[in-house]
Order: sequence, then structure tokens, then C-alpha cells
Amino acid sequence: MVQKGDCFEGEVIDFALPESYGIMRKNGLVVFVPQVIPGEKCLVRLTKIKPNYALGELVEIIEPSPFRKTPPCPHFQEGCGGCRLQFMDYGVQIRVKERNALTILEKIGGIVIDRVEYQGFIPAQNVFEYRNKMEFNFGEREGKLLLGLRPLNRYWDLINLEVCYLMPQTLSAGILAFFRDYGNTSHLSGYDPVRKEGILRNLLVRLSRTSHEVLLGLATVECTLPETERMIEGLRIRFPEVQGVVHIVNNSPASALIFEKKRLLFGKDSFIEKIGNIFYKVSLPSFFQVNTELCTVLYERARDYAELSRREMVLDLYSGSGGIGLFVARYARQVIGVEENPQAVEDAHFNAELNTIDNFHCFSGRVEKVLAFLPHERVDVVIVDPPRAGLDKKVVGKIAHLTPRRVVYVSCNIGTFARDVALLAEKGYMLRKIAFLDLFPQTPHFETVALFQK
Repeated sequence: MVQKGDCFEGEVIDFALPESYGIMRKNGLVVFVPQVIPGEKCLVRLTKIKPNYALGELVEIIEPSPFRKTPPCPHFQEGCGGCRLQFMDYGVQIRVKERNALTILEKIGGIVIDRVEYQGFIPAQNVFEYRNKMEFNFGEREGKLLLGLRPLNRYWDLINLEVCYLMPQTLSAGILAFFRDYGNTSHLSGYDPVRKEGILRNLLVRLSRTSHEVLLGLATVECTLPETERMIEGLRIRFPEVQGVVHIVNNSPASALIFEKKRLLFGKDSFIEKIGNIFYKVSLPSFFQVNTELCTVLYERARDYAELSRREMVLDLYSGSGGIGLFVARYARQVIGVEENPQAVEDAHFNAELNTIDNFHCFSGRVEKVLAFLPHERVDVVIVDPPRAGLDKKVVGKIAHLTPRRVVYVSCNIGTFARDVALLAEKGYMLRKIAFLDLFPQTPHFETVALFQK
């Protein structure tokens, strides 16, 4: 019988995502262990015993994997939640994600991959400094202002980052230091998510890969920010790429960054990004793929799966600021978008005019409600890019009622995607093509693009 505190030697036999735990066995019991790689022989101490599994901590690597890497980020060993796979060679990261994706498709979606045109797992061009957006959190510990990211599974705690390797390092290090200094000299407290106290909540950083402009959003509870002129002048001197600063008011008890109010302190609150030959206005709060380089590949793959010949009516659901819909519009007869966020809808229409695209129109509202009121016209292709929760069962039913020839599904959550594979199959839409794209290196996440046909 195994007990908490027991140590044992064993081999790592598999790897579980998104938890990013290696899998070992002790007396038939599955043991999950962080920061180990399949094939390694390790000494492990059991830290928690459950009826069907146990958690362990690494004591010693007896036989290390040749694919083990020294994490370059100084904050990795502190447990920063931004990256979880830095200890693993990038090629192994891809193989681990691919195996996980295919296993989930088989178990939840009922897919036999040999019967589908599987087009592989596409790696990222840059495995660090690839993100165009980061949300950092303010906090406080023993009277000291902190600014960084939450540790994994500890929403109340904070890693005080000196640098972030997911964005350009020089930029992230400089801006983090600047706003820590601003908060300290202005005597602004960091927000405590447990007691719901403090002033400074978040720092949002957005970067255009096209123009290299930077936009900043400083989120606080309702307050008048002190010494804003000094802050803006300091930013303009040290960071000429910063072209806009917005004060965001967020009084919500929720942990999410919510734009209850916003006030432009300097410059502008949007920039222009280019994907392929399409230009997009990206507002500070709007959704946009965080990996600009692979976003082009993702949109091209979605366009290819749609098989457009300039005669099709395309319905683009969860269309955001027009991302995929505008990208495919010149290959279709007409594209109709549906998006809940009114700011994104406004940006989508701006983007259509910016690119002189006159066959794209976007409706504002929740997809499950708007679908019933769209013009009754034959829909040839439906494109969906839902949030992590995937498609509502009612939405699947309404899509099937439109009887499109093809459904192109873009997903950031393989679990809900696999569930929706089964739901679409019940309506007669079978998975025909699928590819994965590693938009999020060093993390357990990736993007899926798939084609369903009657």
C-alpha cells in the first residue's frame, strides 16, 4: 500500500496535458509528476494520495532524457504559470502535444485518425518571444509591489517577473521595471485577489509585429491616477515604440481583466496589423491571435479547407474583428460574420473598409440568438472559431439546419473540439481533414483547424 511521503524509483511512461505532468506507476497506481520527460528514470516522493491516482514531486533524475533542456527563463523554477515546458526540447514538445491531441480525438471524438486526412502538427517559427499580447498582474507582498504572472494553480500568489521570454525580452524587462517604479513612487498598492483590496490590478501589453508599435493598458480599481504626465513623459523617453496608453477601470471581483471603463491617457488605443495581404485594426481590448507569424498559416489553412471558388455564401461565426472572414472574403461571393463583442464588430466593419472589401458584413450578438434572424439564404460554408468552451449544442443543431456543404472549425481547446466532433457527427457532418498548429510554444496549448463535410 502506498502512503504519502513514500519514495520510489521508476520510469516516466507518458505525459499528460494540459496539466503538463509526466506519468509514472507505483504498485499499479498512476502517479503524476511535474517537470519529467517520457523515458527518464526518476526518484519520486509521493505528495498526495487519491483513490485513483497520486501526485509526486521529483527528488532526483537518475537517468535524464537526452531531450532535457535547461530552462532559459530565470523564473521557470519559481513556478511561473506562463511557460510549463521549457525543460523539454522543442521537438519533444511537439510530439507530446501531437500524441495528446490524437489520443483525445480517439477517446472523446471517436475518431480513427487513419480514416481522416491528417495534415500533421505544424511547429512555430519562433519558440520564444512570439506573443504579441501579454497580461501581467500587480500584487503586493510584505509591503512590496509586485508585477508578474500567477504561479500554476495559485491564483492568489504572484511571481515578480524581471523579464518575460514570451515577448521581446528587452521590452518586457524594461516595461515591467518601469511600472513597478511608477507604482512605488506614486504609493499605489497592488491588488489582492483574496481580500479584494488594492489599486493596481493589471498591465496589458500589445505589440504590432507589422509596425512594431506598442500599446499599454493600465488597469486599476476606480481611482484618479497620480502623476500621469510624469509617467507618460518617462514612457515616451524610454520606450519610443509605445504609441498609446489607456487607463482601464475594473472594479469587478472577478480575476479577469474587464474593461468597465477606459480613458486614453496618451496617443491611440489601436494599431494596424497585417496577416497575409489583409490589414486589421487591433483595438486594445479586442481578440487577435497572439502568435502573428503562425496566424497567417492558420488562416491560409482555414481558407484552403473552405474550398472557395468566389460563388459561395460563407457564414463566419465568432468572427471577432473579422479575422478569418475578411481573409477569405475575396475568395467567396459573400461573408456574413456573427460576433458578440460590439467593439469587435465595429472593428470588423472598419477592417472591411480598410481593405476595400464590400462583400463582408458582421452582425452583433450571441451566435445562438443571431443565427435565427439571419437572412434566409443558402449557406455553402460555415466557419467557426469559438471560445475555449466550444460550440453550444444548440449552435451545432442550427448549423446543421442550414445544411452547409462544409464546416471549417478552428479551436484552441482539443477537449471541447473532440466533444464537438461527436456532436457534428450526430448531425451527419464527418471529420475529413485536420491539422494542428503550435501557436503557443513552451505551453501545453495549441490550435486545431479541421474540415467537416456531409
